[in-house]
Amino acid sequence: MKRVFLLVLDSFGVGYSFDADKFNDVGANTFGHIAEHCYFGRANYNRLGNLNIPNLISLGLGNIYYKIKGHFPLGIMSPKKIIGSYGYASEISTAKDTSSGHWEMTGIPVLFQWDYFPCQKNSFPQKILDQIILQFRLPGILGNCHASGIEVLKNFGKQHIQTKQPIFYTSADSVLQVACHEKYFGLNNLYKLCYGIRSILDQYNLNITRVIARPFLGDNQSDFIRTGNRKDFSKPPHAITVLQKLIEEKNGYVIALGKISDIFANIGITKSIHAVGLRDLIDKTIHQIKISLDYTMVFVNFVDFDSIWGHRRDVSGYAHGLELFDRQLPKILHALHDEDILIITADHGCDPTFPGTDHTREYVPILLYNKLLRSSDIGYRKTFSDIAQTIAQYFLLSSMKYGVSIL
Repeated sequence: MKRVFLLVLDSFGVGYSFDADKFNDVGANTFGHIAEHCYFGRANYNRLGNLNIPNLISLGLGNIYYKIKGHFPLGIMSPKKIIGSYGYASEISTAKDTSSGHWEMTGIPVLFQWDYFPCQKNSFPQKILDQIILQFRLPGILGNCHASGIEVLKNFGKQHIQTKQPIFYTSADSVLQVACHEKYFGLNNLYKLCYGIRSILDQYNLNITRVIARPFLGDNQSDFIRTGNRKDFSKPPHAITVLQKLIEEKNGYVIALGKISDIFANIGITKSIHAVGLRDLIDKTIHQIKISLDYTMVFVNFVDFDSIWGHRRDVSGYAHGLELFDRQLPKILHALHDEDILIITADHGCDPTFPGTDHTREYVPILLYNKLLRSSDIGYRKTFSDIAQTIAQYFLLSSMKYGVSIL
């Protein structure tokens, strides 16, 4: 039975990459800085002490860091035994966003330029706003700026409830985000609005990666909270991914958990499973390992590392999440069949100690586990697409254009 389980620890970089200077990210180090803060007692909210992730370390995570930095992270020791294969990869895509990272690991790096909304204030073109307001009969919009998700709720949430004006905001990524209250604006109305905005951006030939619906609840600044009903309206992939090849060439299955289906505009996905929160995603991943059929790829994005802890600069939360994942990792490994391949990686960095709230250009780990394979050092990989080429070789698919198989 051939099955692949690709788990993305969203934003878990392992040190700034060789081209980080182009992104103003020299010095970023998601893994190392989290471990450092834990070591010095600066990440003790809801947890305590050194970063405790022995199972990830046994797969070779600490050794990856040693290869890059020449030493283990503070508070983390060399494992007595390594049970997996380990390496790290740099990105050849032109950006450091979610879509670019995921598309590249499925074999289609983004070698073109996305469009952006660079202005910090009055971020969106007025002609586009006018069309959106007219088409959807909106009383106006709020925000129209660069901001974090929590910041816009504090600044505009109360006014949104009073006026029913959607909150529009963006970031350094190629995104247009819309925050609306699930009760006072309506979740379905928010989805319809974002779907329409996606069409309008495409009409203007704006190459914006995603329009993101950001629903929230609460009645005032003190209790506004984003819900788990986020939905991304993405550009479709620009080429054939390894996901599509598995379905078309082998009549295989691609099971998407978390926001994976949204990232690929539901292309190359046979089933999408909704999950909210890290523990729910882990539990549903284990369930899929137990029930998945031959020629199945289960693709999971653990978004909380990025959206809740990375962007919000919550080091304690990030460390706590890593430790929770690590405690459940033995259940994942135990559920695997002999021929299964497990790959744990990331799509970019988001160092919670680094200035700003944006993603960081970092190397990502590649941890590969199979019960029948010897542990090995798979070295430095020049592109995330090595993951796609590995999956293609394993399933005996036609080769991808980019990448070299780890196998």
